[in-house]
Amino acid sequence: MPKKRIQEKPSYLYIFPIAFVIAVVPLIVFMKLDTLSAIEMKNWYGESTYTDFFNYYKSQWLMIGTVLAIIFYFAQGLSKKLEVKKSFIYIPTGIYAGFIILSTLFSKNKDVALNGFVARYEGMISLLCYLALMLITYNLVKSEYQVRFLLGALLISATIICVIGLFQLIGVDIYRTNFVKSLIIPKVFQTIADNLEVRFEKSVVFSTFSNSNYIGSYVALALPIAFVSLLCVKKLYFKVGAALLTVLLVLSLLGSRSRAGLVGVAVIIILAIILFRKYLFRRKFVTLAVILGAVALFAGVNIALKGALTERILKEFTQSDETQYYNLQDIIFEQRKVTLVSSTETFVIKLSEDSRLYFYNNADEAIDYDMTDIDGGKYINFTEAPYENYSIILKGDIITISNRDSQVILRAKSDYFVLIGNHGEEVKAVHKPESIGFAGRERLGSARGYIWSRTLPVIKNSPLIGYGPDNYVIAFPQDDYIGKIKAYGTAHMIIDKPHNLFLQIAVNTGVPALIAFLVLIGLYFAQSLKLYFKNINGSLTALAGTAIFLSISGYLTAGLFNDSVVGIAPIFWVLLGLGFACNYILLGHYAKEGLIKNA
Repeated sequence: MPKKRIQEKPSYLYIFPIAFVIAVVPLIVFMKLDTLSAIEMKNWYGESTYTDFFNYYKSQWLMIGTVLAIIFYFAQGLSKKLEVKKSFIYIPTGIYAGFIILSTLFSKNKDVALNGFVARYEGMISLLCYLALMLITYNLVKSEYQVRFLLGALLISATIICVIGLFQLIGVDIYRTNFVKSLIIPKVFQTIADNLEVRFEKSVVFSTFSNSNYIGSYVALALPIAFVSLLCVKKLYFKVGAALLTVLLVLSLLGSRSRAGLVGVAVIIILAIILFRKYLFRRKFVTLAVILGAVALFAGVNIALKGALTERILKEFTQSDETQYYNLQDIIFEQRKVTLVSSTETFVIKLSEDSRLYFYNNADEAIDYDMTDIDGGKYINFTEAPYENYSIILKGDIITISNRDSQVILRAKSDYFVLIGNHGEEVKAVHKPESIGFAGRERLGSARGYIWSRTLPVIKNSPLIGYGPDNYVIAFPQDDYIGKIKAYGTAHMIIDKPHNLFLQIAVNTGVPALIAFLVLIGLYFAQSLKLYFKNINGSLTALAGTAIFLSISGYLTAGLFNDSVVGIAPIFWVLLGLGFACNYILLGHYAKEGLIKNA
């Protein structure tokens, strides 16, 4: 590609804090023993403390990096004339920021709204940091040298993240080693280091993030930049490095099993084919080699993981027939009686006056069963159709009812039954919250169908200002035990995220905030398509701008299935600001050359 340059005297000093946020913050992994507030304990798993490795200190250093970026921005204004680029983006950004602040002020849980919920830490301060970083990046970046510096910092960081992921993929997780434990655990807790275990199974890639799904969002951001670098760099060692990083990013994505990331990358590939169509057709053999290499890489990793990739992709868009899982519809409590109603049968348990249990069908006929003694209790296996999938373990007054992959845990009182809730509480009547859509499809996309169906009514109940940043877990109907059993097979599940970036914004900060966000993104898309669809210029700025456009597109596509997280969202917002900056540079350049009117 031609190397036209749109040059201005480079100034790296003032963008160092931005480089720190996108390159160093995602790498931070360090233990924080966080003490939960009362509202967090009520909506979490009951413990008074939470051991966080991946998000707390990322959020703290995000704030520090943002404050430094603001200071450096105004310091630059002292040495030069403080320039604020003219743009429409300030309007939707200001509206979004305004609703973030309003939703915090009117939130019932202001402390959570301000600082974020435990394990997430994405409150008002973090959200405003994102917006500040975007605007500062947009206004500070004025040359392709600065663009190259920021993207280079991101790629160096991505290399480290991917190397960690590669070790995890081959079964050598560095977090399981004593050396790394000594680095990420404070000295005061070193005595318990041997008792800490990684909750992910071996060969699953999560690298420096709290969930393997987030690798998908990260790869969607970094992969286009690495691949475009491979296309445009001249020096052989840079080209080899970019090629290796591209492969490492793909391996990390495949090793994470992130379906959201796979969908995001699929969209990136389609857009890349459209935008780079002229280049690809000119170099047919290179294009064919890349395609065959990608297919071979996917097939190889899929075989190594025993078909896990294709299985997870298919599960994202399909759901097992309801006869393959326990489709619980209702739990009805009456005196000395509890009735479990499923889509296929009704199962009744009665409690006699002498505290013995009896089992009946919906016609009040006794069900045949076998009972054996087990350690500390009894095991009951039902032999009569259609109850052969039911089994019960009795231990004291606890009744654990199993049906295929689902469990319902009850307690027998003196003359009634109760359901055991999230924190061991006794539930005498189950709550059935409103749901919208996905009826019978609750398990679609790893229970995303269930989450979305219960999230939409939550938005409807507070559409203007939401519930406050990071209040999603509090706003969600956590007492929807029947829905959770239907979707997850257990009532003991905390839904702390919507698995959808757009629903997350609407719940936390309101529908107007979501509209402002969409307007901002729409403006960026309109600018970028105008500039890059015709592929007018082969400068580094144009190539970087194209790569960033692909990154933003992939991240937002993955955002249909993933939510925002403090370790990755700052990269998205900085890249959005950098994308606007590239567009600004190019629009001005093309206007001077008469290639674009009304720039």
